Amino acid sequence: MIRQVKATVLDHVFEKMDRIVVFSLDIFGFKLEIGNTIYVSWIIMAALILIAAIITRGLSVEKPGKLQIVAEMLVGFVNNLCKGAIHHHWRPFVPFVGTLLLFIGSMNIITIFNFFPGVHLYPPTKDINITGALAICSLVVTIYASFRYLGVKGWAKSLVSPMPVMLPFKLLEYVTKPLSLALRLFGNVFAAFLIMELLMSFVPFVGAPFSAYFDLFDGILQAYIFVYLTTIYIGEAVEEPE
Repeated sequence: MIRQVKATVLDHVFEKMDRIVVFSLDIFGFKLEIGNTIYVSWIIMAALILIAAIITRGLSVEKPGKLQIVAEMLVGFVNNLCKGAIHHHWRPFVPFVGTLLLFIGSMNIITIFNFFPGVHLYPPTKDINITGALAICSLVVTIYASFRYLGVKGWAKSLVSPMPVMLPFKLLEYVTKPLSLALRLFGNVFAAFLIMELLMSFVPFVGAPFSAYFDLFDGILQAYIFVYLTTIYIGEAVEEPE
């Protein structure tokens, strides 16, 4: 009997890892299915846009509000992060890095709302497609940064620096770097999601403290690691080859 109950619970947990179609669109005879991952991502994007609009609506130099102070602290944190990794060319990449940090962080911690009755949200970053897309965005910005500040010749020179034998290894980095970003974020979020679902199924009374770690601390930490590595890659891309 106990084994049957455990098997049922485990089946229920693993069902939550499957892709769930929320709704579908018929576009010129082509059926486009919108899964829960994309749906939750849209909700997060809409929420971030709304919050940004609210915060920036009443900005004041003399009497800044609490939300403005928090926003300024976040901007200062992102500025320092970009300065430390990208150095002289840090300023143009602050909007991208800040947006990436907020977006990934929000996706990672979205499960904290599951403690409200009737709410069932799952982190989009437990889907390798989402983390892969984010890693590709980081790769595109990195390549753009290299072409913008080094030029075609400078970029080609960086591929054979400090010696021509490095060329295949430098080209391989364009695959290994985004792959490591995607797999690291996916693996950590997926493992945290699985652990929390198992805990909430078998011992729900201990869910809150573990949620504070897996849903909040670890989620924010993984977002920071992803963004930090992205700034490191951008910094390396804009560095003048010797």
